[in-house]
Amino acid sequence: MRTQAETRQIQRIFGVDPGSRLCGWGIIEAQGSDVRHIASGVIKMPAKMPLHERLGELLTAFSKLLDTHQVDVLAIEQAFVHKNPRTALVIGQARGLPIAVAAARGVPVSEYQPSVIKRAVVGSGRATKEQVTHMVQLQLGLTEPPQEDEGDALAVAITHSRDAALSTVTAAPASDARAYYAAVVAGARGRKRR
Repeated sequence: MRTQAETRQIQRIFGVDPGSRLCGWGIIEAQGSDVRHIASGVIKMPAKMPLHERLGELLTAFSKLLDTHQVDVLAIEQAFVHKNPRTALVIGQARGLPIAVAAARGVPVSEYQPSVIKRAVVGSGRATKEQVTHMVQLQLGLTEPPQEDEGDALAVAITHSRDAALSTVTAAPASDARAYYAAVVAGARGRKRR
């Protein structure tokens, strides 16, 4: 008889950390709570390039990535209120592109707040960027830490995998963060022995 974990389907998740000059992306495969790195990177554009040209480059890049990797879902960080209205507007425009490209291909989109992402990946909604990057590296068994924006995109994808596996991402009490970290480290060590 097969266990519930064995009957779960593999889901290919495309995580995005939106930005108009540096846009992180990461693709993982998830089966239950098991996650595997497929591909990731950062789309980089010159700061002096006009915004409309950067948006055009992002549109082309996301179209190619979605066509190449045949993902099941796109997961993206929710927009947050920024002190500078112009910056918020630019990020909103850059954020809309992968959502629109995914929607045009019939790919579902899930959005996650930054604190939910940190809690899902590190065990604490107040985790630092360094902690998120470290935990992404451990959970995906990467030989080197990902670039910051790449790591953030992979963290969004991991969050979606946890959300899909658990139906909801629940808050972990601060005292549980250490236990969560220890469990992830033990799992990463076990993966290396295989």
